[in-house]
Amino acid sequence: MWDDGDLLAVRERPPSAREVHLWTIAPDAPPEVADQLATVLDAAARRRCSGLPDARRARSFVAVHGAVRVILGRYRGTAPDRLGLRAGRWGKPELVDGDGLRFSLTHSGGAVLLAVTGGGRDVGVDIEGGRPGGAAEALAARYFPPQESALVASAAPGRRRDTSLRLWTRKEACVKAAGARLALGLGLPVAGDGDVRLVDDPTGRLPAPWLVRDLDAPAGYRAAVAMAGPEPYAVRRRRLRPSDLACHLGTAPGPAGGDPGPSAGNRFVDLTEGETQP
Repeated sequence: MWDDGDLLAVRERPPSAREVHLWTIAPDAPPEVADQLATVLDAAARRRCSGLPDARRARSFVAVHGAVRVILGRYRGTAPDRLGLRAGRWGKPELVDGDGLRFSLTHSGGAVLLAVTGGGRDVGVDIEGGRPGGAAEALAARYFPPQESALVASAAPGRRRDTSLRLWTRKEACVKAAGARLALGLGLPVAGDGDVRLVDDPTGRLPAPWLVRDLDAPAGYRAAVAMAGPEPYAVRRRRLRPSDLACHLGTAPGPAGGDPGPSAGNRFVDLTEGETQP
């Protein structure tokens, strides 16, 4: 089903250690696209999918995790069903033969982000939304350092949820970059002015530092990305839509209902929406 030659013809340029490709992925796909994406999942992913409680969540799982394999396959010049993935020390997925390529996946509600970087530099991304203000304040009081808990509590009532989410996403992005358990990172000191901050771990339990930066996110959400080490990096945003996958997989009809044509797959390549410099 997958032709390595076709994939290599439109291979995606891998990012360097000084940049992050940040993909926004649609958590759904037309049935014909979802059927093909299901074939690229490995046995472990299929077991996870079969254990989901309803068909809607199963379809979303296939759309997201299949799209991740397509994207990573484009960077590696490998058919997505032949990518080797394994779990790291605390379960973070990683490529078996990534040649320095690192990635991190996050989702909350209908928002899904995939961060990809190169040069062996670890990356983590997080997006959060949907927690009511009271719950956010209670979480901060229970888990955050005292000065951050006080920062949330002292915010205007309408800003407490957003303040808490901003701190939470920074922490979780760092934890994901470290490939660690979230419980180890809730005490990280991440508060500070500006959108970029160098974060260290005063306990010494995690391989700090990380350079964490806030990201633009849909209304009601907060997002952040973190890279291991203090070196600056650029964020290049990209978007993958179901229609782009349909063209890439050869399931989208052409102008007359036939083959989409030799250039259709190239729609998947140049989806840059914007760039944030260091």
